[in-house]
Order: sequence, then C-alpha cells, then structure tokens
Amino acid sequence: MRRLLPVLPLLSPCLAGELTTTSGTANTGSGSSDSVSDMPIGIEVVTGYRSEFIHRGFKLADDLIDVQAEVEIALTNEWVLSLGGYYGTATGDEDFSEADGFIDLKYDTKQWTAGFAVTYRSFEESFFEDGFDLNPSFTWHLTEDWDLGAGVAYDTGDGGWYGNLEAGWSKPTGDDSFFSAKAGTSFTSDYYGSDGWHDLYARVSWTYAFNKNVAVTPFLGTSIPMESSPETDRLFGGLWFEVSF
Repeated sequence: MRRLLPVLPLLSPCLAGELTTTSGTANTGSGSSDSVSDMPIGIEVVTGYRSEFIHRGFKLADDLIDVQAEVEIALTNEWVLSLGGYYGTATGDEDFSEADGFIDLKYDTKQWTAGFAVTYRSFEESFFEDGFDLNPSFTWHLTEDWDLGAGVAYDTGDGGWYGNLEAGWSKPTGDDSFFSAKAGTSFTSDYYGSDGWHDLYARVSWTYAFNKNVAVTPFLGTSIPMESSPETDRLFGGLWFEVSF
C-alpha cells in the first residue's frame, strides 16, 4: 500500500480538519480476494499537536493534542475502504474536545480518485454542533507531483454546506523524506454564520520517515477569511507523529 500522503489533514475525514480532496490516496496494486483474510489491510495511528485548531476556516481551539487511528482495507485494485476514529482536546484553559468516527469509501485510479466519506462528530464546549458530515470528493492526479481536487460537505448538525477547490503538490527531498504543499479556497451556504466566499487557505509540511513504519511531520498553515467569514487571519503550526502497520 502507498502511504496516505501527506498523512493527516489532511488525509482522513477527521484529522484533516478540512475536506478530503487532494490528500494522497491508497493504491494497493492487489487484486480482489474471496476471503477477508487475503485482503490487503493497513493500519495507521497518528498523534500530534497544533498551536491552533482551524477547521474549515473556523478556529475551534488553541493548543490542541489529538490522535487518530485508521484501518484501510483494499477491497479490489481500485476500491479502498477506510474506517477509524479521532479524538482531540485543548490543553490550555479551554475545555474544548472533539470525538469522531468515520467511514470513507474511495475508487482510486492512476488518473483520478473519487470518494464518499461519512463522519459523525461530537463536540464539547464548541459552537460547532454534533452531527453527521457527508462528504463526496473528487481528485484529478495531473502528474506524479500535482493533484487538483474538489469536494462538498453537508453538516447535519448545522444544516449548512461547505465546498472547496484545492491544489496539492509534493516532492521527495531525499530517500526518506518529502515536502508537500496545498492551497485552496472554500465556499459556504448557511454554514455556521458564513454564506458565500469563505476563505483562502494553505499548508506546507515536511515528512521524514525513520523507517517504513514510523514518520514525523512538522507543518505550517494559514487561513485568510473572505467576504462571508466571521473569522480573522490565522497562522498556525504543529507536529504529527505517525506509526503504520
């Protein structure tokens, strides 16, 4: 299995903190099987720290510690199913926490990837409401280094819509490391007080793999509100530690 590039945010429906559009996708290269025991299965656990927790252009907390566990099952050469859970909590004076469970089905080819993710999110001490997040997405793999993606999400907690367009780029920086960057813009419809052009966002990260199972990723990101957003400019950073099996 190809590792989920660039790991979180950005990767799965939860740690991503945004839509899963241009994150890396799994490409198993294995055929379908008649028995579950023969199915290629991957497990990844990611934990990390963020100076600010920015979710779809909204600041939800400062000084967040979070962890996500995900199981990825290659059903066929193209179909990949991911299941997992996420928990994050603020470590400062705030009592914010978030607990999620998700399932994500993708159809992955060399040229493009289409997916549909369903996530249940539960919040404590947050203006975000508990509920399901329904998120179809499409990513076009322009080259080995460039992706272009789009996604839309409906939040049953708030009853609003969120959509984004995003470009992603990654490049090896050695045998055991790679640099990645993404940038995009988002639009909303009656989504937590935002209705229209929501924000511009970007993130850069560098991943170093100690071996085939353990990696670390420092990252830096920003969100710049547009005309409909009630937020202010945000700049945040953090570190992820990833273990895969």
